[in-house]
Amino acid sequence: MATILLDIPAAAHGTAPHDAGNLWHAWHADPLITVPLTASCLLFIRGVLHLRRDLGRLRPGFGIRQIVCFSLGIMVLVIALLSPLEALSTTLLSAHMVQHILLIAAAPPLLVLGKPEVAWLWVLPAHWRRGLARHGPTRSVLSALSPCARPIPAALIHMATLWIWHSPLLFDAAVASDKLHWLEHVLFFGTAVLFWRAVVKAHSGREAAAAALIACFITLLQSGLLSALLSFAREALYHAPDTLEWGLTALEDQQLAGAIMSLPMCAIYLAAGLIMALRLLTPPGAERSRGLPVTSANLLKSTR
Repeated sequence: MATILLDIPAAAHGTAPHDAGNLWHAWHADPLITVPLTASCLLFIRGVLHLRRDLGRLRPGFGIRQIVCFSLGIMVLVIALLSPLEALSTTLLSAHMVQHILLIAAAPPLLVLGKPEVAWLWVLPAHWRRGLARHGPTRSVLSALSPCARPIPAALIHMATLWIWHSPLLFDAAVASDKLHWLEHVLFFGTAVLFWRAVVKAHSGREAAAAALIACFITLLQSGLLSALLSFAREALYHAPDTLEWGLTALEDQQLAGAIMSLPMCAIYLAAGLIMALRLLTPPGAERSRGLPVTSANLLKSTR
């Protein structure tokens, strides 16, 4: 809060540690991150409490599993954006890649599975929820954006964002500029949420699961290509003058970043694709016996 009250510019990168000895002292509390995360958590908790109070229980499809997923997703965001990893990412490309993996392939699927919109909407009065469901401009905007929320378009948007921001010129500019760094993080995280929401939502239907399987394959392929480009390049593609302080040349740091990208990130996309493939092998009608999960669409029509 001192950053806001004293009008001190917030440092998007934190304070870069000079060595491993003071690495764990590089935690920071950027209000541009802590305020939204805290507000999201408080609204989520309040929504869960309202659900318990009004219904005497949590709704079908929104229970302990969703609460755990949301909590883990928030923890991952804290590690990615407020921990020493944020500061270290200004020096090491490998640390920057770990941060990107957390923002792209770890936090977004956990938050999507957590269904925070259910808890957030339940905080609103019942007549507000009904009003949102019937609000013409809102419905028009959602209808116009709905094609982008399908698995394959969402994957293409996410893929284009990754490749554009990993171009050497733009990547180096983002490391040097707080504003570009913020924009990079917002676009990475936003397009990742769009992609994972499309994939998770597709699990409820066989036809959508087929599209999600293709989307996961596309994302897996492009991640593999990008990681191979970083791993097998003969020279460093990005400007990294301080890597020697950590015992790595710029090229070795880049190769490590490519390996980090290829293993956990590709494994996550592969696992998602296998889940979609398993969904396609599920006999038709078997999913009906599980009941309909709660969604934000039907929650808007709920009354207290």
